[in-house]
Amino acid sequence: MSRYKQLAATALLTATMVLGTFAAHAQPLQKVKIRTDWVPSGIYGGLYYAQQRGNYAKEGLDVEILPGSGSFGTMDGLLRGDIDFGFGTCWGAAVGISKGRAVVSVGTYTGKIGFAFYTPKDSGVKSLKDLAGKTIVVAPASLDTLIFPAVLAGNGLSPTLMKSLNVDPSQKVPTYTRGQADVVVSTYPYADPLIQEQRPSNAILWSDSGFAMPDYCIMVSREKLEKDPQLISRFLRATYAGSAEAAKRPQEAADAALALNPLLKKTTTQRQWQLMAEMFYSDETKDCPHGWHSPKDWAKALETLQKYGGLEGAISDQ
Repeated sequence: MSRYKQLAATALLTATMVLGTFAAHAQPLQKVKIRTDWVPSGIYGGLYYAQQRGNYAKEGLDVEILPGSGSFGTMDGLLRGDIDFGFGTCWGAAVGISKGRAVVSVGTYTGKIGFAFYTPKDSGVKSLKDLAGKTIVVAPASLDTLIFPAVLAGNGLSPTLMKSLNVDPSQKVPTYTRGQADVVVSTYPYADPLIQEQRPSNAILWSDSGFAMPDYCIMVSREKLEKDPQLISRFLRATYAGSAEAAKRPQEAADAALALNPLLKKTTTQRQWQLMAEMFYSDETKDCPHGWHSPKDWAKALETLQKYGGLEGAISDQ
């Protein structure tokens, strides 16, 4: 089976795991580690809630949630055996798998892409075509920089519609909020509360422009999937159950996040989680269990990643 087919093939596995009914045995909690792709924030509120409110314990798991420094680093931790699960970007997983990383996405977390173009509220920008002639701040190696031309092209616009201002990845949003650029691309759930505090802005979500790509996913190594599918089932069931409850109780999700990460700001954390929960389902997955891999969304995503995002290998047989 090709690397790419493994992403779609796990859809059936995911549904089986999410809907499974076997009970955890009465025994000491099994210690498990999951690493996210970045520093603590509200976008991981479902994980924090599941840990603090006992969803993992009900499945016999004692889960430690660790911060990360990018999806590729999280994947490498899986392969070294440092962690059991990884929470990272689906597109990062696809590119990593194409380059030989022996990992598998066992479930999406947000099926709708979370990237958005931000422009100041007084800029007059209301649609993609209004971005013409604007200056966009970019980090040349970032995936959003590589693939935003696909969003423009998909709407009949030139990939060179805007002028680019290159900066270090850590300086993208600060450069924009200081007023040194007209446009920035960032992750809507994470960045929106931060941007709005500093420079009130309008957000044009890529998903509202017809762009489809699964965003965040839960990953394991292929070895882990083969050796311990029951552990994966228990973890996924608790994660999705906790996330569903947290989506209904955003204030409690924020409290759970702050219990583990006291330096977070509650209002920002709560808003980040609320926006993250809005991204759970794409149009293709809204009638499916949370975590379902949509073959249609993935077909579009892989084509885009191959053309713009560094995906290696042929996908003609997918």
